[in-house]
Amino acid sequence: MPRFADLVGQEPAINALRKAITQGRFHGTWLMVGSPGVGRGTLARTLAQVVACQTPQRDPLDACGVCVSCRYADAGSHPEILTIRPAGEQIQIWQLWDRNGRPPGALSHTLSFAPVIGRKRVYILEQVERLTEAAANSLLKVLEEPPPYALFILTAPHPSRVLPTIVSRSQVLRLLPLPQTALADYLRQRFALEPAQAYQVAAISEGRIGQGIRLASNPQALREIENVFELIEMIAVAPKGRALRLGEQMRRLAGELKSFFEEEAANSESEEGEPSVQREQAARRQFAALFDLMVIFYRDLFLLSTCGPEAAIVNVHRRSALAHIAQKASPQRWQHAIAAILLARRRLDFNANIPLLTDTLLMQLLAD
Repeated sequence: MPRFADLVGQEPAINALRKAITQGRFHGTWLMVGSPGVGRGTLARTLAQVVACQTPQRDPLDACGVCVSCRYADAGSHPEILTIRPAGEQIQIWQLWDRNGRPPGALSHTLSFAPVIGRKRVYILEQVERLTEAAANSLLKVLEEPPPYALFILTAPHPSRVLPTIVSRSQVLRLLPLPQTALADYLRQRFALEPAQAYQVAAISEGRIGQGIRLASNPQALREIENVFELIEMIAVAPKGRALRLGEQMRRLAGELKSFFEEEAANSESEEGEPSVQREQAARRQFAALFDLMVIFYRDLFLLSTCGPEAAIVNVHRRSALAHIAQKASPQRWQHAIAAILLARRRLDFNANIPLLTDTLLMQLLAD
């Protein structure tokens, strides 16, 4: 598990945490907010290790990395650092407190006892925007006045997605993405990527370092990205008569986008729910990723058609081919294509039929 010193791109958040701890103003409940892949989970686990460390380093504050507590944390087996994730679609009350016919609740059998290995007992609740109303209400008192030896770390995309009663009892810590050029430099140096590929991954990740690391460290994910962009390049110049065949290719390719979601797949192993529901959720995540890549590609075409061949685009290594395609149509066509993809993306979130959605989208995108 990384220490504060090992984390990149979240220096403001780390400094705020260090200051709160060293000045004795450390709140018992923290809500870390930021877009998925920005590093919320990593920072939460790192903070848990720091506050549980038996012999923390000073100036700057950090975990020692060698005490018993740190060794357990590094191994991911610390019995006093518990992570609670959604079981299926939501975090249920039985995950927190004992309920008949369910596994033991995480809080029922631990919260009343002071830690014996580390200095703090830590509960990490991921995606608290997915708490059921009953689960959220059951937490209000303990989040407002946790035991002095306990720390609650909550994560969510944005405070507005979390119940106000939870937000009001938490110290909110915002995690921001890195500038894309800074993330590209970091990925290039750490993973020995070509500059164009590093910038492409940084742009796809939108400056979110966790997502950038996951993609850059996975050759299969990089191949999947290239396969998607190759298909989109075909779509950009294909006639309408090929819409249905390209729709089949798009659906097959989306089904192969697995490396984007390795962390979600690992987290879902402990989730409850019908296999068919889990497959449907996975398919929608895959198409969401494909649509996001399509927006990037068509935005490149729009920029090249309006700003010329030297426009700042994501697919730098495809500049020549994209510049040639961009000049075949007006900027309005590429602009309308982006709008159509974004509309399809929204409809996907509202459970639109995927085959119908993709066929309709391709009919809108393909040239007459």
